[in-house]
Amino acid sequence: MMRHDSFWVFSAALIGVGSALAQVPDPTRPPDAVTTSEAAVGTVAPAASGVQTVILRTAGKSAAVINGQYVEVGGKLGDKRVLEISESEVVLKGEGGREIIKMTPAIEKMPIKMTPAIKRRETRTTEK
Repeated sequence: MMRHDSFWVFSAALIGVGSALAQVPDPTRPPDAVTTSEAAVGTVAPAASGVQTVILRTAGKSAAVINGQYVEVGGKLGDKRVLEISESEVVLKGEGGREIIKMTPAIEKMPIKMTPAIKRRETRTTEK
């Protein structure tokens, strides 16, 4: 009899924990994702802007995905022409002049100073 009562108490606790966990937001969900309640109301989160992907090719034209649109060097993005694509930015030219769209605007790559220790590490030598 005691085991039967424990089962129901345990089941009720499990159901309570499950509903509590359903209220926790998904940590893997992108911050601009639209939730179902927002979609039902009609409000939409702003679309991601900028360079999402860069495809660098040694033979052929490099390409990028900007605001969800695939463009190659020489192609057009709206009224602007793609002049150059590098690993960190895309250069566009339009009536307003040149525009540079950075892949990661908050991160600036800086060249490192080559010290003897770094050179040894890169060449895998043990000499000093």
